[in-house]
Amino acid sequence: MPPRLSATALLWWGVGLIVAGVVGNLVLPQLVAELVYSSGSAVFQTILQPVSSLVSVAHYLGAGFVAAAFTVRALTRNPGERYTGPAPYSPPKPGNEPPR
Repeated sequence: MPPRLSATALLWWGVGLIVAGVVGNLVLPQLVAELVYSSGSAVFQTILQPVSSLVSVAHYLGAGFVAAAFTVRALTRNPGERYTGPAPYSPPKPGNEPPR
């Protein structure tokens, strides 16, 4: 069964998840300090704990997607096939002309 995402899509999703994880790790502590400690509300703490878990999981998912991109690229490529550039133009064969 062919993969549902192409290797390029997997690569960019992985990079996006890694960047989201890094940005989340930079922003989340400041958000926790601002909301939880200033207001003292347990509601914010209850909401931010799952968000913190998702941010930390984003790193691992992103790295897995990047690895999957390289794996999908390697598995979908025909080993005997060599890229030679675009195919040269060839005129249509007799009997295969487009209708006028």
